[in-house]
Amino acid sequence: MTKTSTSKTSANLPLQNMFQSSTDNESDAEINLFYDQIKNKLDSLMKSPSDDIINNILAYSKTK
Repeated sequence: MTKTSTSKTSANLPLQNMFQSSTDNESDAEINLFYDQIKNKLDSLMKSPSDDIINNILAYSKTK
């Protein structure tokens, strides 16, 4: 049998800015700017399948 333990002094204590630093905030701003620039192009790629296509997919899935 293996016994494990965790130090109580370091467990369950939130670290300030553990996952996000000021450089991450700058990176987030860059990502948001990039997304805003390509948003219209991404929207134009979105397709809505016709009812025939959906019915074909459903029929195929029921045969398996």
